Amino acid sequence: MNLRSCTAPALLTLVLVTATGCASYRVSSNVESAPSAAAPPSSATKVLLAEDNLPGRQYTPVGPIEVSVKKLTIFHKDPTKEMANEALVEKARSLGANAVVSIKYTTGIGLTTWGYMDAKGTAVKLVE
Repeated sequence: MNLRSCTAPALLTLVLVTATGCASYRVSSNVESAPSAAAPPSSATKVLLAEDNLPGRQYTPVGPIEVSVKKLTIFHKDPTKEMANEALVEKARSLGANAVVSIKYTTGIGLTTWGYMDAKGTAVKLVE
């Protein structure tokens, strides 16, 4: 076998591995969406996000919520707080909540990612 016949498959493999990593960010959550008996929340439903407990506002806790936005390849931008907030809003809506309180953010680099932004808090339903 000569060098040229070994180089082509190796180059093709390298291109395929690189191209498959060019997907978007991956978002994961610890909470499974459960179908609710009420009408499903619309994407127009406003969800309030707060890093504190919303003093002066009354709410009923729905449950803990946690999301993770991961950078899949070195070519993507680092995950941002805005991306994590978007994932929190999406997950809160799926649970029927209209706010997330006591939000905490953490960032880092994982063994299987080039970086991540985790956000966790408590999904709540505001009392009107």
